[in-house]
Amino acid sequence: CGIKDIKTAEYAIKYGASFLGFIFFKNSKRNITISKCREILNQIEGKVNTVAVTVDPTNHDLKIYSKMKFTHLQLHGNETIDKVKKINEIYNFKIIKSFNISQISDLDNIGKYCPYIDHILLDSKKKKDMPGGTGQTFDWKIIKNFCPNKSFFLSGGLNTNNISEALNLKKTEYFDVSSGVENSEGIKDEKLISEFISKANKAVK
Repeated sequence: CGIKDIKTAEYAIKYGASFLGFIFFKNSKRNITISKCREILNQIEGKVNTVAVTVDPTNHDLKIYSKMKFTHLQLHGNETIDKVKKINEIYNFKIIKSFNISQISDLDNIGKYCPYIDHILLDSKKKKDMPGGTGQTFDWKIIKNFCPNKSFFLSGGLNTNNISEALNLKKTEYFDVSSGVENSEGIKDEKLISEFISKANKAVK
């Protein structure tokens, strides 16, 4: 997640990434412009799942994203069930809804969203004005008995040092990484991307 240039997109695909996320959130160092993102999407169409990562998107935002070559829409804000339901009804995106997890009770409302989404994403607690991308993990013991009827992404603080541990949870095969494959905030590192995906693939096999 947090792709900002074609070079990073291409080597993530080369090493086996299944999804590439493009962040539309101005407070993030990983924010990308519509024009730059459109340029990248046009070059990688059909090679990988592409995700518009949004935070409480407006109807205007959604119309723009719907005209771009995205396969998925990630909702990473405080979107209500009614909002998600409407997005599901109007647009053709596959929907990923994120939830910030810090205690077991944070899992309680997830089921209510499931009829209107395709994937769940579990992230660590929000940090100040940042809804994600904090580089912090949450206590994975919280999801020990979490068995939703949708596949879910584990997110928050994943990196080359803990991806094997995450896979050993045997809870999911979907993992969302951003800061864990960067050598400075917002700048992806090819070697770290390669190492992360390699470790993930070995553990899955």
